[in-house]
Amino acid sequence: MSGARRYYLAFIGLVAAFALTACSEAPSQPLRVGINPWPGYAPLFLAAEKGFFAEEGVDVELIELSSLADVRRAFERGQTDGMASSLVEVLDADRNSDRAPVIALMADYSNGADVILAKKELTNVAALKGQRIGLEPSSLNRFILARALAQGGLSMDDVEIVSLPQVGLREAVEAGAVDAVVTYPPISTDIARTGLFSQMFSSADIPGEVSDVVSFDRETASRRSADLNAFVRAWGRAVESIRSNPEESYALIGRHIGMATDDLESAYQGIELITLEQQTAFLRTDGPLADGIQTLSAILWPEGEDEDSHSVGRFFRESAHASWSGVE
Repeated sequence: MSGARRYYLAFIGLVAAFALTACSEAPSQPLRVGINPWPGYAPLFLAAEKGFFAEEGVDVELIELSSLADVRRAFERGQTDGMASSLVEVLDADRNSDRAPVIALMADYSNGADVILAKKELTNVAALKGQRIGLEPSSLNRFILARALAQGGLSMDDVEIVSLPQVGLREAVEAGAVDAVVTYPPISTDIARTGLFSQMFSSADIPGEVSDVVSFDRETASRRSADLNAFVRAWGRAVESIRSNPEESYALIGRHIGMATDDLESAYQGIELITLEQQTAFLRTDGPLADGIQTLSAILWPEGEDEDSHSVGRFFRESAHASWSGVE
């Protein structure tokens, strides 16, 4: 069975699990969710700190890791039940591990927060030809770079990739080891402050293409559907809390991801957090998530296209999330 088919069938399994919420057992262990520093996932920290998970009836343990690659590896090794990540990590985990991730919610889409920063003399994407580009391998970074290069008439073969963890990018910039980097807050904010690099490209240049989700392995999604419903409801409350009380929320979030309130306020201008009420619309058969899966698959694994990549839309059901608001 192809990786794409297994992923999509797993999503159907999640849909069925939501419909059978009343039949789920109530496990004693917490839902373990891997998360790295990115403001788009930060409502999860808020949900934990303000007790929204507990009030909704689910025990959640957020496992903080330094990079998306670490988050994906922890999930693949069974060290976590779920992961907050981009679609790239979801598809990578499905293709390269025995675990089948299924999407519980869409967290955000990036509208300018993911960026390419480059030496100031490199004024456009075409100038990246032959340059050293620092990025985190096996992550959304490669998709961002591929899309940027395409707009500049280049391909990945036209640049030199320097594989680095996000936490190592600033050091590489200051050491002159790279000519450009693909990054996001809080690392991008840190690098911009050096004055060495300036922004060349951002996710605002490819609107709607960069999205983040929270996914769980298929067995957890099936066995603990009531907990996943509660998890999503708590997420919705956290997003609303950010909107209604940003100052308090930014202060709490900043303690987890290492960003000042002013920097967070700026970062959220380039990130659209997805509310509880928006989830159904974003998971429609003609919605951004289905488009994102197709776009990512075509760009990152063009040799792997098959009939599944063209039929992803039919596996998304608006009714899958009715129980989020208490409808059984």
